[in-house]
Amino acid sequence: MMNMIKILITTVLLLVSPGLMAGEHEHGGHEEGGLIKLTPAQIKQAGIVTEKLQMRPELQIINAPGTVAFNAYALADITTLVDAVVHARYVRLGNHVKKGQKLVTLNSTALAQAEAAYLKAQAEYHRSKQEIARLKALVAQKIVSQARMQQAESTYQTMFASLAAAKATLFSYGLNKHDISNLIKQKEYGLLTLRAPHAGTVVADDFRIGQHFAAGRRLMQVVDELYVWVEVKIPEAALSEIKVGQLASVTPKGVKESYSGTVINIYHQLDPVTRTAGVRLSIQNNDDLLHPGMFVNAEIAISKGKESLLITRQAIQRQGSELIVFVEEEPGHFERREVEINKSNMGLVSILKGVKEGELVVVQGSFVLASELAKAGFEVHNH
Repeated sequence: MMNMIKILITTVLLLVSPGLMAGEHEHGGHEEGGLIKLTPAQIKQAGIVTEKLQMRPELQIINAPGTVAFNAYALADITTLVDAVVHARYVRLGNHVKKGQKLVTLNSTALAQAEAAYLKAQAEYHRSKQEIARLKALVAQKIVSQARMQQAESTYQTMFASLAAAKATLFSYGLNKHDISNLIKQKEYGLLTLRAPHAGTVVADDFRIGQHFAAGRRLMQVVDELYVWVEVKIPEAALSEIKVGQLASVTPKGVKESYSGTVINIYHQLDPVTRTAGVRLSIQNNDDLLHPGMFVNAEIAISKGKESLLITRQAIQRQGSELIVFVEEEPGHFERREVEINKSNMGLVSILKGVKEGELVVVQGSFVLASELAKAGFEVHNH
């Protein structure tokens, strides 16, 4: 994964400006003993973002292993509500779909019969309604008796009830108002198209064209992976410090980047063997890199401690045995600084030496600058 990221960043640098890579002054980017000068266009295209360094409270955290799972509240079963045969498919396993997008069309004899019953009930209802209107005029002229009118009204009520029942049957089979209103225009009956209830990814897909499914059978699953759940086991002794809403982050095995979220649920039962309780985190799944079954290290913030200079872990780069950051001394001028850091919590590191409060430090794109120094043959030295 990291090798792929490095290749992508190198490609970006090549696209940004040949001068940036070669150190040519006429292209607006070059290095002078650890100082990199970039034009505004190069800064934008390389994705460089700075942040003013300031004192912030350190977070006291609890560490625990966790396992990634789908957000069950964003997981939808695509199910047939009527006995049917698969007529056509429009998506495959792993496809990303939009809300309302066609997934699969089914062919159902039961649905065709229900549609025919609805159309018949609709015709009888309209005929009964027209009869009521005709008789009202005749009753006013005393051509037709009130008894005849009452009989017609009774028939009208029966036809109305029959139409409502036929419509309810179609709704129960999965048709919507638009489908039902368009029945009279259709050339084929018994076809039911299942659509995505929300945007997401097709994560289960187990059917074939022509396969028969009984009502209630699942054909596929669609899940929105913008947020995933992480199930964490917390020791009994630390459980009293965990609260719903607390900040959390997770880091997959072998990956530097962390993913942020919150505590959303604390289980109300301890495991009698391990004496731990489950805690569920909702984690924002940036770039769709967290997948169910992955093991992660979870951090949950339980309180705030002393203040220190905190900065995102992505800002720190390693060159040889040194840890460095880049400070924007003046617009477009980025100076390499060696730093000493303390512990890392919740994706943040505490800087002990090398930069001062108020300085602008590169928090996104620092890897681009470090790569540029390495290509320029910059010799590592202490500041």
